Amino acid sequence: MAVRGTIAKQNVQEKIKQAFGSDYVGEYDKKIIVFADDGGERVQIALSMTCPKTMVGIAENTMSYNQGIDFTNDNVIIPPSQSTEISEEEKENVRKLMERIGL
Repeated sequence: MAVRGTIAKQNVQEKIKQAFGSDYVGEYDKKIIVFADDGGERVQIALSMTCPKTMVGIAENTMSYNQGIDFTNDNVIIPPSQSTEISEEEKENVRKLMERIGL
């Protein structure tokens, strides 16, 4: 039995390869390696891919590969079950930690 997401990851890797062209290095240690510009310096970026058990959000539009990769997407819907509110217990833990380190 194939691991869940194997075909999808291969398809995404192929799109990354096409998008980065000669800046695509390949796969090493289960990571996709690409070159990127870091303010005038050429660096390598390692990309890891997994297939999450539970979907995180739903994108209403797709990425454009014509002029490079456009990761901007203002239309991602986060499921309501994933609260970004800080609980009172978390606030208390942060307060205690800050007190311990003198902040």
